[in-house]
Amino acid sequence: MNSDNQTSRKGARKRGQGVVSPAAGRDLMNRMVLATFNIDKLNFIMKTFYAIILCTALSACVSNPNVKMGEYYPKQIDNLDNIIAEVEHRNNTLEQQPAWISMASQRFLLRELTTVWVDAYEKYRKYLDGDALYVIVHPAYSVFFNNDDPYSDSKSTVESFLNETAYTKSSRLIMEQERSLRDFLEITSTRNRLIVLVLPNNGQQKRADMFALYVNSVTNGSDSVLYLYSEEPNRGQLSEGSKQQLIEFFRAVDPERIIIGGGYLGRCIEDFYRDFLSSPFGERMLISGEISAFRRDDLKALDIDDFLQDGKLNIAALREVVSSKSAAGITFKEILKNYQNYKNNKGQRG
Repeated sequence: MNSDNQTSRKGARKRGQGVVSPAAGRDLMNRMVLATFNIDKLNFIMKTFYAIILCTALSACVSNPNVKMGEYYPKQIDNLDNIIAEVEHRNNTLEQQPAWISMASQRFLLRELTTVWVDAYEKYRKYLDGDALYVIVHPAYSVFFNNDDPYSDSKSTVESFLNETAYTKSSRLIMEQERSLRDFLEITSTRNRLIVLVLPNNGQQKRADMFALYVNSVTNGSDSVLYLYSEEPNRGQLSEGSKQQLIEFFRAVDPERIIIGGGYLGRCIEDFYRDFLSSPFGERMLISGEISAFRRDDLKALDIDDFLQDGKLNIAALREVVSSKSAAGITFKEILKNYQNYKNNKGQRG
């Protein structure tokens, strides 16, 4: 009996070797958290170190230029300086309030086209920018849905993305394209000019709260901005119902020009453009190089120096390669043909 009890106690002690006391458990957890933190910190330090080495070796590091809001916006707009001042004041006051941030992170503070009565479409004609309206397909896609920059530590906001150091020329070009679109949306919505946003399918958005905050911040609750959803999150086509609805809207407001921007050139923008090419408004559509973005992988086929001057966008080059009416810049392959023509003409001009 005693032998059995001793055996039982030994077995219990042996089994008890795997049991951790509450205090020991807390200590173990703290060590694991600290180790995880240190690994993340080490990864960040190593990533930054290698980026700096790469910059030094290849002279690829691009300093942040002093780019003011509205740098790329058409300068002939009346009272542009006053409009920019209004935008910056709102950004620094209302949009810093916790109550506004909370509300703007929960939903889009804009009218969805599907909620507008057909009879009310015509009233939006007063918001045309002269004879034009704008369609922006998947804005800020490279920040919220496809941020594949290995050196980016953006916290999922456009502002932090734009304030990062550009370790490559490709990164600088993408940042400046996002800056140009952000400023365009801020200023154009403040001017109450007609914009239709085509947003990624609402059921599959990553970081939906931050994306909603961005959209609300750059559109300023303007009555001149409407939105609808693409059929898929990574394609620019609309569902058949949304497409017919937008055609009816175009018919009611009757723009002479439908200017398209967003992301990406030769991809989601192509999807949207091609979807409407056979419609009565296909001939009125024009893709704008100033407010459109390339996908990072596609930049490998381009000489970035052609599209950047001192770290800022070369608007003239983007217009010639992307926006020219004589350029069939729908697919990326066609954009590359335009680009080659631009290079050849540039060489001939000396």
